[in-house]
Amino acid sequence: MESVRLLYVSKIKNIDSNLKTNLIEILDEAVDFNYRHDITGVLYYGHGYFVQCLEGPKSLIDDLFYNKIVKDERHINCEILYYIECKDKFFSQWSMKFSPINQNITDFFMKYHLEEFNPYLLTAETVEKFVAVLAGEPEYDVQAYVS
Repeated sequence: MESVRLLYVSKIKNIDSNLKTNLIEILDEAVDFNYRHDITGVLYYGHGYFVQCLEGPKSLIDDLFYNKIVKDERHINCEILYYIECKDKFFSQWSMKFSPINQNITDFFMKYHLEEFNPYLLTAETVEKFVAVLAGEPEYDVQAYVS
């Protein structure tokens, strides 16, 4: 079965809503679904943006993205930035890892002259490098991040 890696970005729909509750719900749903379907990945959140990278069977990733993620009303402007066939998983240890904005991410954007964190500014040249940065990030506890 063909495996793919998909990275998409979106913007939180209502930043004034309960961010902690939303992040916990998203992660709980993702961990449960992904574990049952052999999907791995990372969810990154910072400055009102979501970045999620998913790896797994092509048919499942496509169905998940187009029939669930795009229709999720907690975010808007959902856009695929990266989609490739892959043999090796970068996130094989996690059904869904969480990573918040941090110095490594800030440094990455500064290095590539992207003056602020805005994942919509990633280009074909920088998106693969960004995925590699996310893969190297430790897992964070969402409870500690947003408390």
